[in-house]
Amino acid sequence: MSSGANLKGFDDILRNIEARLGEPVVRRKVNRALKETVEEFEPTFKRAMAVYADTGKTVGAVVHGNVTGTSSGVPMVKLGFKSPRWTIIHLNEFGYAKNGHPRGFGVMRRFFEASKPVFKSKVGMKLKQEFL
Repeated sequence: MSSGANLKGFDDILRNIEARLGEPVVRRKVNRALKETVEEFEPTFKRAMAVYADTGKTVGAVVHGNVTGTSSGVPMVKLGFKSPRWTIIHLNEFGYAKNGHPRGFGVMRRFFEASKPVFKSKVGMKLKQEFL
């Protein structure tokens, strides 16, 4: 996470928790917290994507993935779209129309920028509940 804050002693706390519980247990709890949080955010993301709702296919294509990146040490989960809709949606997002600003221009960027601190705090709260 790149929140810009410098947490002193955080690595020591994580190392102590992993030593006490074991790395697989900690990884499972982190993965569970990430997955539960992204499942909570999916309906909100679908409501934000309703601006594209002509046929409803865009909103229906919203999916979230499994937790990845645990082998590299940075677990992450993605919220996006099923194929083949993602190409059309990203064209709309970045503005491909003659005037450069189609309906819904920047909706995803605004959603993710607004959701970033809320997502981090919810994951943090879930991890506190898991480890306490």
